[in-house]
This record gives sequence, C-alpha cells and structure tokens, in this order.
Amino acid sequence: MQDIQATTQEKDNGKNIGKYSIRSMALPKISIAKQLPYLSGVDDVSMPKRYNRQYYKIQQPTKEKDLINDKEVFGSLTSNNEELYEDRKPKDLIGEDAYRSYYHTFKNIKRILEQNQFENIQNSVQTNLIQRSERLRILPCKMGLIKLKGDRNSLSIQNQKFGDKYVEVLSEGLRTLPAIQDFNFNHNRIKEQGAAQLMPLISKQARRIEFQTNLIGEKGLDSILKILPLQQCKIQILNLEDNNLGDQLIIELCKAINKNLSVETLNISKNNITNTAHQSLKQLIELNDTLLELYLRWNSIKGSGGAEIFKALQTNKNIKVLDFSYNLLGCGNVIAPALKDFIIENKFIQHLDLSANSFTKSDCEIISEALKQNHSIYGFHFRGNFGFVDSKGFLIIDSSMKNFNSTHIEQRIRGVMPHPKPYDHASRFEKVKDVCWICDNWQMATFEWIPNQSGACADEPIFIHFDYEGYEPIFLGKPVEHGHFRTHRMIPTGDIEYFYTANSIQVASQSVPIKQHIEKFRTKVSIADQVVNVLIDETNIESYPKSKPVIEDWYPNYDVLPRTQDPIYIPARRKKQKRIWTYPISIWAPKYKFDTEDLLRKCFERDWQCCKISKFVKKQEEQDQVKEILWQAYKPMRETYRFYASVNPTGDVFSMSVNPTSDFVNQCQLIDQKQLKLADVDLKFIATCSASSIDYKGNYRNPERSLVRYQMMEFLVRVSDDKYIRFNPQINIVQATKMILEQCMPHMSQFDSHKWRAERYFVEQCDDVCKKYKWVFDYVYIRNSSRKVKPGQAPFMCLDELKDICNKANLYDENFVERDVNLAFNLSTLTQIDELESDRLFQMQWIEFMEAIARIADKYSPIAIGKKEEKEWTYELRYQQPLFYKLEAFMVHLINNLVDEETKKNWKQPTISMFDEVEEDEYY
Repeated sequence: MQDIQATTQEKDNGKNIGKYSIRSMALPKISIAKQLPYLSGVDDVSMPKRYNRQYYKIQQPTKEKDLINDKEVFGSLTSNNEELYEDRKPKDLIGEDAYRSYYHTFKNIKRILEQNQFENIQNSVQTNLIQRSERLRILPCKMGLIKLKGDRNSLSIQNQKFGDKYVEVLSEGLRTLPAIQDFNFNHNRIKEQGAAQLMPLISKQARRIEFQTNLIGEKGLDSILKILPLQQCKIQILNLEDNNLGDQLIIELCKAINKNLSVETLNISKNNITNTAHQSLKQLIELNDTLLELYLRWNSIKGSGGAEIFKALQTNKNIKVLDFSYNLLGCGNVIAPALKDFIIENKFIQHLDLSANSFTKSDCEIISEALKQNHSIYGFHFRGNFGFVDSKGFLIIDSSMKNFNSTHIEQRIRGVMPHPKPYDHASRFEKVKDVCWICDNWQMATFEWIPNQSGACADEPIFIHFDYEGYEPIFLGKPVEHGHFRTHRMIPTGDIEYFYTANSIQVASQSVPIKQHIEKFRTKVSIADQVVNVLIDETNIESYPKSKPVIEDWYPNYDVLPRTQDPIYIPARRKKQKRIWTYPISIWAPKYKFDTEDLLRKCFERDWQCCKISKFVKKQEEQDQVKEILWQAYKPMRETYRFYASVNPTGDVFSMSVNPTSDFVNQCQLIDQKQLKLADVDLKFIATCSASSIDYKGNYRNPERSLVRYQMMEFLVRVSDDKYIRFNPQINIVQATKMILEQCMPHMSQFDSHKWRAERYFVEQCDDVCKKYKWVFDYVYIRNSSRKVKPGQAPFMCLDELKDICNKANLYDENFVERDVNLAFNLSTLTQIDELESDRLFQMQWIEFMEAIARIADKYSPIAIGKKEEKEWTYELRYQQPLFYKLEAFMVHLINNLVDEETKKNWKQPTISMFDEVEEDEYY
C-alpha cells in the first residue's frame, strides 16, 4: 500500500516543494480498489484533489487509442484463424504478381520447404525452381515459366544459352505444368543429357517444338522418335535445325514422320545431311500427307540426291514451302532435268528458295525457261547463282555469278509470312533485283490512264514508267471499256513514283497527286526500239502502306499471277496516212496556259487598283468611263508595254525607262511641237513615276525611274490631259483618253505575241521538232536553272542564264544582239496577275524556255539543214525561212556547242532536214 499511495510533496535539493510529482500526475482520481480485483475489501485510496489539467487533456486521447488497439489485439487472438501455407495459395505465373510471388518464395524458401514437408504439400513451380537451383548450386532463374506477359500455353527461352544444368531446373518446373504446348529452346547449348531429361516431359503434349542450334543427340531425339508414329502425337511444328544430327538420325526421323499425322512444318536445316539420306527424304515426301513446309538449307545434298528428291516433289500436292538453299545441287550437272520437270509440273509450291547451290549458267537458263511456265510460285529466291528475280517473278540470267558470301544476309524464308526485315532497295531509281512478293510484302495496285481526265492523249501507245523499275516503259496495252488504259501490277510498299509517256512525251496524270522535283534529272528510256531522253521534272506519287500478305491460309489474296508477261508494243505495219494534228496532242498542251479574258480582267483590275488616275480624275462618273475605255484597249496596251519594257530592263525587272518611253511616243506621233513637246512627255513620265513612289518605296519590282505595267495606262491618261485638255478646256478627260488611244492604236496593234505563236510556233512541224529534240531542251535547261534558286525552291532560269546560253552558243553578231534575248525572255513568260508582289515574272519555267529558244532561233535564223549550198544566203533570206526549219537547225547548233561528248555519243549529225526526207515505203 505504501508503494501505490500518492505523495503530494517532493524533495528538491533538500527542500520540499508544494507540487505533485510526475508519478502523481499520471494517476487520475479513481478508486484503485474497484480497478484492481486483488484489492477488494480495502478502503478506497483517495487521490490528490489537485492535478495538472493540461497534462490530462494530452493523455486522454492516447489512452483511448491504446484501448482501441487492445480491443483489436484481443479480437485477433480470440478469432484464432490459421494462415494459409505459401504453396497452398494460388500463384500466378504471368504478370507482376507472379514476379513478386517468385521473389517472396526465394526469400522464404526454407520455411516453405519445412511447411510442405510437415503438412505434405506439393511444391509449387516457384518452389521447385528455387529448390533445384540451390541443390545444383547455381543462380536461381525463372526459366521462362514465370513472366511478365505472354501466353500461358507457351514457353520461350531462346538465345539464353542456359546449358544442361539449367535444363535440369526447368525440368523440375515443368513437372507441375502439363498444360504448356508451345516450346522454344533455340540457341541454349542444350546437349544430349539435358535433352534426354527435357524431351519426355514435353513430347506428349507439345504442338510446337523449337530446338534450333543445340546438340540433342540420339538420346535427346529418342523421345520424339517414339511419339511421332503414335496417333495421339500433337506435334505440328518440329524445328531441329543446327543440331548436327547427321544422316543416320535423319533417316530414323524420316521413318518416324512417314507414319505421322500431325507434323506440318519440319526444319532439319544445317544437320550435315548428305546424299546418304536422300532416299529417306524421298520416301518422306511420297508417304507423308500432312507436311506443308520443309526446310533443308545449309546441308550437303548434291545433284544426284537432289534429283531424286525433286522427282518425288513433282507429284506432291501438300508441300507449299521448300527451302533448299545453300546445298550442292549444281554438283554433277544432273539436277537440271529433274528441277525443270518439278517447276513445270508442280502447281502447289508457293515459296521456293534455291539460293547458292552452285548451279552452272546452263542450269540457270533451264530454270529460267521453266519458271516462265509456272504461275504458282509467288516467292522465288535465287541469290548466289547466275541471275536475279525481277519485279514480276521472272529469273533474269546474269552473266556473272554473284558472290553469295558478300550478299548473304539472314533473309531466309519463313513460311508464307512477310519477312520482318524486308529487302532494302537502296535506290528507287535503279531497277530492283532479287524480289520476293511474299517476303517483301508486295501488294496489288491498279494504274489507269483516262483520256481527257488524266491527260489529252487518247490513242495508243501509252506507256507507264515506275521508279522501282528504273523507269523502263511498260506498255498499257489496248484500251478497255470507255477507252481507258489500265494495268494491274504487284508493287512494293511505300511511296511509288511514276509517269506516263504518250506520243513520246513525258506527262504526269492529272487525276493523281503530282510531285514537283526540285532537283530535276534525265533518264533514257527505250520505247519501241527508240531511245528517248526524258527530263523528269514532275511525277505522279502514291503511297501504299503495308497491306494484307500475299498468301493467307495458303490462298493468294491478289489476282495478279507471278511471271505474267506485260503486253508488248509492236508498231503496226499499215499504210501511211496524213496525220490529223491538233493542239491537244502537242508537246505544249499539258503545261502551257493561254491568256483568257478572265485572266486579263484580273490583271487590269490589279493595275487599276495600283495606278493613281483617281488622284487627278476626281469625278466618279469620269473615272468609270475612263476605266472602261482603258479596259477595251488593255490587251494591245499590255503587249506594247512588254515589247518596250524588254529594250532596257532594270536588272531582272522589265520596265520602260525614259528612252524606250520616248521612242513609243514618237512612234505613235504624239509629239507635234505645238500641243505636246518632248519636254512635256518627260514631265509626265516623272509625274507618273513619282505618284507611286510613296506607296511602293523600297519595292525593287517597281523601279523609281521606270514605268512598270500598271503605270502604262496612267502615263497615257496624263499625256492625254496635257495634249488635248490644256489647249482646249472644252474636252474632258474621258474624251481625251479616247482620242489618245485612237491615235496610239495603229502602232500598238503591231505587238501581238500570241499572233506569232498561233501562226509560226504552235504548228505541227514545230511540234515534231520539239518532240524530237526534247532531250536537248531538257539538257540545256537543267544545267542552266540554278543560279538564283534559293534552297528548297523549284529550279528556274533567270535572264542572265539565258544570256549565258546565247554567249556559249556563239550567237551574238550584227543581226542578233542582247536586246533580242531580253525580248525572247519577256515575251515567252506566262502572264502574271500581280507583278509587284511576285518574282514569278523573272523565273522562266521549262515550257517558257522552249518558247524562248524558238524566238531566239527565229531571230538568229540559221540556214536549214542540208540547204547551205543551194544559194547565197543573206540574212533577209535566212529570216524568211519557216520557223520549223530554223528551229531544227538551231537545235543541231545547240547540240554541237553545248552538249558534252558523253551525252551526244549516240547522236548522229543529220545531213538533211527531217522535213525533206523522202519516204521510200508507203507502209510503216
């Protein structure tokens, strides 16, 4: 009692203090006898009346929490539920929980083994793996049985190089997992002992056994040999590649499979098989009716043994895939007849690999001819022999045998599925070789030329040129319904570029997306025994993503058959008739754009918007009338401006400076020294230039001291005001404008650039010259269209480059000067609506360059081919020649002066004009 009685005082350094001790503060005022049963009968022990209230407030929540914890502990003890033993718990083999369960078992393996032994519990897969690893004193491994993701029915541990000790661990795990059916043990250093432990556990329930690059030996193979002849065998895929089995074990394996009813894929590649086993292989092919795929690559089967095997394959109807690559079939020169009969007779093989078999060139030629009669082999491989497979599946014989050691890449055939690493064709501008539709996942596409929609041409022959074919011409054949030209082809995946040729002119279809080539290039194509040089500046482009495989469930997905010959174009021998030539079939039709009334109206509205006529013509009514008068005369006014602007351009900007403007006024006879003097004209010229200097200051396309197109009509209106209204105020600005245009019209009507085109240039003979020498236009243009081209910009020719061409061709003389080059450049460019905000006016395109060359030829006027000796040629006589004679001679002149020797080595110097040739035969 003395120990538990509360004390009210405490000594501190020998002195009493009137405070409760810490011990007394922890005891609230309660009846201890009521709380402690062994003190019953004892009087209540009174507690101090005073206590620390703050401490009581702090302690009260803690005591309540302790009371709750005591209740939980008491409840758990009274429930008395036993915890499940570890190996009685369900354990997943796939997922993150499976990984956590494995590591938990690894940490508690001793306790789990004791529980299993005491309670007689069967070990789990995790326990078996870890226990066996500890017994063998190797690091524990999940052995592919425990994984983050995958199929519960498959086991894949390829490329791990585990060896026989780990196979023993795996065997322990497999004893409790009879449900696995697909096994992949490739590249694991498994030898005979390990395979002997593993095979009995898997052979009975397995559907797929992959044992590539191991050494299973006779003992390892024994369990498979026993199960294969049985009816309950489930094995469908058996891969024993690179196990060094040898002839005797292969003979035993073939005997077992002869009676098998389940194996569909057999891979016995790289097993040192020689001709000793060829009879067993032959019997296997003859007797087994379920085998679909047979792989025999990297063995030593020679010609005589191979001939027997191919004789058996002639009548086989179930094998679809055969890999006979990297053998010695060409040895002995006896394989060709049997191989020829097999390729012609067998209609069921879909994928065949005969790469690197030491065939002679004559053997390859026999195989090539036999393949032409076969349309069932969709994928054919022939690397390392004489020849290559083209895009249609034909075997093209090559004179030199390929070194397969340098070209061999692991691109072996795998059934009829696309190869995960398709062939990398480095350049689409070279013809593709060694094509396999199946491995490269080619697909069918339809290409169609629709007359008047794809282009103007509607008559055969029309050819199509693909980039992956090296742009070789493919004849589209005769037109089908509605006059359409169509072809169905197998093409590679990705972007396909192509173009058409019609009438020997390269054109891109207008109904398909077009790609403009910034870097243009030329290529030679042969069309009906005629070599045509083509400048590729634009092509059609279509994208073909990966699609369904060529073969699916052993049936082709596409209608195009391999080795289908394209139509061959043979020009008909028919009586020559006068060709009906029209502009739509000309070389200019696809790209040239004429000046329509709508285009000219847009140009006029833009010029009216820019000019300052409204500044001095105040009345709106007069403005409208002046505008209408100017519009009626706009076309000859614009043509006149283009001529005079070419006389002395400001750099690349064609504009009328003071001197050309004075010449124009004099030619129109506007200066009479009374009402209008030359000084007055100069003042109006300055006023016109100054009026727009504020709005377009700094714009190099609007020189400060020259007139550009929109200022031409403003200048005429200002001059009319000075000439007619200043001395006769009764005349208004509308009448004055009309009077000056009437006076200028006789002179302005002389300048019509389109008249020259219609009468001299856009004619049949010039079209013939341009088509014949198109390669010269291409050659010169592509080499002179880069000086002012910015990075990423499409090529164009500037004025200086055209002048350089004339200089290199030695054209300048007393009759042909630099002004003529300026005029040819400016008159040949197509009309642009806005000449103040676009540089297109200074950038000559290919179709414009062709016209500029024709204008230069017309002015230069060379003597027609073969007519130099006819008479004394003065410049006047030369100029009177038809343009097509001059253009033809000019093209020959360009070839002799500008084309390099390598390009023109196949070109023959003509001695007579193409228009003077005498046709000896009335048929062609």
